[in-house]
Amino acid sequence: MTEIDTPPSSPNMNGQIEEEDMIYVGDVDEVIEAFETEEIGDEDVMEQEPPERGDASCLFTGHKRGSVFCGFLSKNGKLAATGGEEDKAYIWDTTYGDIILDCTGHKDSIIFAEFNFDETYLATGDMSGLIQVWTVADKAKIWSYNMGDATWMKWHIAANVLLAGSVDGEVYMWKIPTGDCKVFQGYGCRAENGAIFPDGKRIAVGYEDGTIRTIDLKTSSILSSISSSLGHSSTITTLDCHTDNNLVLSAATDGKTIISTSSNGKIISILQKLNVGDRSNLMNIDQDAENSEANSDSNWVETAAFCKDPAFPVAATGTVNGEIFIWDISKQVLRQKIEQESGISKLLWKGNTSILFSAGLDGILRCFDARTGQCLQSFSGHTADILDLHISENGEKALTTSDDSTARIFDISSLS
Repeated sequence: MTEIDTPPSSPNMNGQIEEEDMIYVGDVDEVIEAFETEEIGDEDVMEQEPPERGDASCLFTGHKRGSVFCGFLSKNGKLAATGGEEDKAYIWDTTYGDIILDCTGHKDSIIFAEFNFDETYLATGDMSGLIQVWTVADKAKIWSYNMGDATWMKWHIAANVLLAGSVDGEVYMWKIPTGDCKVFQGYGCRAENGAIFPDGKRIAVGYEDGTIRTIDLKTSSILSSISSSLGHSSTITTLDCHTDNNLVLSAATDGKTIISTSSNGKIISILQKLNVGDRSNLMNIDQDAENSEANSDSNWVETAAFCKDPAFPVAATGTVNGEIFIWDISKQVLRQKIEQESGISKLLWKGNTSILFSAGLDGILRCFDARTGQCLQSFSGHTADILDLHISENGEKALTTSDDSTARIFDISSLS
């Protein structure tokens, strides 16, 4: 791999620095525990009722305080990794909720905790940009690096390569465990999110100013770019790449949802424009769909995903106001509109099916048949916003994380 602007190599985390950090973290934990013991009497402890399991098959309460921001499941659904506001990440068993690995050493909220493609490694990353990689088999930390303030992190889909976006706009790429690094140029604004194409050769990156760039991971060249003057005019909120390795689905806080091509940056369709008073230039949206969109400055698409069923060529978009739109990709028209009682933080398709899961800001996980718009099942238990959602590759379990300090496992094996 050709190295470009390679930053200093990662410090040796097995040396004295790590030991001092660990002692420091331990001291802080002891102080906090002592403080809580003094301030909270026995009567107060008795008044704190444990969270209810609800519809979950497993309730994880290892995160003692704050929000649980991110979660990921192993392919067979037996292991979960979660990270949260208390600067902690864990690997835990999804049957009993037992902690298998406590990922210590972070000093900021965890925004990334995922297994690599063959589940030999777990990477954890926090908002300050500290990334740590652990071996799943022997639970040892093998690599770490502090890149500075981070916006997103992502494993490559088929190699031991880790990518991350920065507040300064650069995109980092490391080989694991050697730590060989390549840095893709920044352009003066945050690299808000990234999506790797199914061929594993390119990545689409969305920026704070609305620009989308397709980058060749091997050569570092910009293959295509959609400027803010042509496409989105504000922060990109979500990106997804089609299985054809060309189409890109994007949404931003400007209310637009766009389908474009990675080969030449051509805009195929503007599927919707929320927050826009003059809708005369909307493309390919019928009158009912146009009237149904909330014309509010506070509404935008937070999450979007292509369906992977080749016999069902659609994409789903979910708004912060609680609307789900199912779009026909070939015709670029609205196929279904679904309204739920709360905003949506994440949409996920179950494998290659037409079954769509929606993580609600009311704490409810919902499952829809996207062909009909029918709600097949709702899963309750969370008492606050669901922040992340992941479905195991075998399609048997769903993991949710929440503002209520818990993570939950739901059995979805019967839904198909």
